[in-house]
Amino acid sequence: MDRATNEVWWAEGDTPVHNDSRVTYFVDGEAVLLEMCLCFMRATQSIYLANWGMEPDLLLARGEALLVEQSNADTQAAYCDYLRSQGLQQADIDFWQSNHLTVRNVLAHALSKGIEVKVLLWKANKTFAVYDPQAASDKLIEKGITCLLDTSAEGILHHQIESLHQKVTVVDHSIAFVGGVDPLIEKEEDFDRWDTNAHIFDTPLRRTDSGKTPHGWHDTHAKIEGPAAGDVELNFRQRWNDVIEHQHLDNQLLIPEHPTPAPVESQSIMQIARTVPKHTYHFNKEAIQGITQLYDHALSNVQHFLYIENQYLWLRAYYGVDISLMGQDSPEMKGHLRQIVAALRRGASMSILLPDHPNVGRAFTDAALTILRTEVPEAVTEGRLNAFCLATSQYKMSDGLIHYRPIYVHSKAAIVDDLWSTVGSANLNNRGMRDDTEINVATLDRSLAYGLRLLLQAEHLGLLKHDELYAAARYYRQEQFPDDKRAQAEQAFQHIEAALSDPRQAIQLMSQRAQENLQHYKDRQPLNGHLLPYLTAKEATEQGLNFRQDHGWIEEPEN
Repeated sequence: MDRATNEVWWAEGDTPVHNDSRVTYFVDGEAVLLEMCLCFMRATQSIYLANWGMEPDLLLARGEALLVEQSNADTQAAYCDYLRSQGLQQADIDFWQSNHLTVRNVLAHALSKGIEVKVLLWKANKTFAVYDPQAASDKLIEKGITCLLDTSAEGILHHQIESLHQKVTVVDHSIAFVGGVDPLIEKEEDFDRWDTNAHIFDTPLRRTDSGKTPHGWHDTHAKIEGPAAGDVELNFRQRWNDVIEHQHLDNQLLIPEHPTPAPVESQSIMQIARTVPKHTYHFNKEAIQGITQLYDHALSNVQHFLYIENQYLWLRAYYGVDISLMGQDSPEMKGHLRQIVAALRRGASMSILLPDHPNVGRAFTDAALTILRTEVPEAVTEGRLNAFCLATSQYKMSDGLIHYRPIYVHSKAAIVDDLWSTVGSANLNNRGMRDDTEINVATLDRSLAYGLRLLLQAEHLGLLKHDELYAAARYYRQEQFPDDKRAQAEQAFQHIEAALSDPRQAIQLMSQRAQENLQHYKDRQPLNGHLLPYLTAKEATEQGLNFRQDHGWIEEPEN
């Protein structure tokens, strides 16, 4: 049976399904922020960004890519050759060589070439904000960039923590990005979204002015080309124009409709889907809930396995009180957990990657996992239901001990049977499914889903060194290489494919590695890769670990 045509996968009533658009997945901030930077440099018409948060001084490119701090002439020359191969003009390469590639510097460079640049930022409630929207806006406006603060989630019809959570980029009306990565470093100098697949404990590439390295940050993002990029621009245009009209701003700022981007060759069937609460914008008379529809269909179609990475897994709706027994069940999440239970009872496997120290709602996730384990105990005993978290370790000469830090799992990715996959901004909770403004892309494409799973699992297991995994990811994305480098990248991808091609064996390997690392943690030994079991508060306490509700069990107390 052709599952792509004989099973229902898609959301209805908002955006069309495409077979003429291309989707490319990126893992972690280093890769996707560099790709965005390249796209900004190549732009000839327009750049639109809509973000939950932004730090205009965030560096989009670092390490060998930050040529202004690169003293080795041969390295500089080689990287300039790479930039030429990526389609950059000499003037852009000169700019790349002589400037720090911060968000606002790169956008201002585009603006200086006559490119239309517009930025839409959520005006976050000061009580809950992790960045200063006005300060970010001021930094952009200083460079001549048009920036609006979106207040659409404010008012008596909205709960006080409703957020405009999309992370949207559109370049030249034909290339778009959606996913989990905001160009942001939070205001306490922690949680820098730029991170490598190595998630190093302490590195000058991420060190702040105070001398500390922010917690590691694991994320996923997607690039969309072709007519579906027009659906992402439609989303941006609707939101932007709504803000112009609602705030009674100059009508000259309105964005007109542009022609649909030209089709591109693709083996994917895909769709852009949104969550937009009722009363948030004037363009939607009723709530838009396309993302929960996507999950509804995909979870019902699980035959063999479900792989999830998410910041949360909540049944109960969270509205600012971090007590899992309070509040009502989210009807969308109640349905999704029921679908997961049904899949497990059919004999399918599920593995989920979660942060040990989410910003809120640790007990909410514990409660949802406990429901799954209670409803299908045989899946636990048979090793078909696994939950993991991530951490990094480092030896410190100051005390001669191994130290540990959790890696923040912010990725919102899901894979069903190496066939269907989604990446976006929506978390598995009431907010992602109903109460916040979100955007995801979903695809039916075996090679795309399969490759994404391999790269994610290889990273968590530590199967390859940073440079090797980075090259394997570029090979998966079908990027151009010099002949000698291409052979090395292909070999790296084949290495992880040999280890992980069977999804059940891959999960067994992850489970084994997580348990080994738990023992390493207890014995104060270095971790092998980043995997640890996700332990509920009860489980961590029973094992004698130092669990704290606000920090999880991995984080070490500050001296």
